[in-house]
Amino acid sequence: MKAIWLLVCLAWFSPAFGAGGGALAFPSNLQQQQVLAVVVLFSLPDCAYCEKVRQQSLRHIHTDPDYKGRVVVYEIDFSDSQRRFTWFDGNSYTGKALAGPLNVKFSPTVMVFSAKGAVAGKPLLGASLPEFYGAYLDELIKAAWAM
Repeated sequence: MKAIWLLVCLAWFSPAFGAGGGALAFPSNLQQQQVLAVVVLFSLPDCAYCEKVRQQSLRHIHTDPDYKGRVVVYEIDFSDSQRRFTWFDGNSYTGKALAGPLNVKFSPTVMVFSAKGAVAGKPLLGASLPEFYGAYLDELIKAAWAM
């Protein structure tokens, strides 16, 4: 049993595990969202742990019946100083310009926002075991719905 658990842990923390698939959608205008919660993955290029979070916790949200039409998921490279998007406040930002005000310093960081842009709870930092990560993410989404 210990050997199986060790293999599962090694696979989870291996950079090659779950690789592929590319980035999630990039936001153009968050001020015009028609959903109750917005999930944002703040990532860095070539971040293996970002890929784990993308594949195991975020890609399925748009097909989950509990979330469909109520949650949207985006990804922002917080080192990017070129691509611009409109934030909830109507101002234009790059990922790098927004990282400071949101205190994003670690990759991956997942934050959940209400439809008006209020932060729903504490950000999720790093990649955790999927069972726990999914539960924490679900709590944040429900908190955003209640705002």
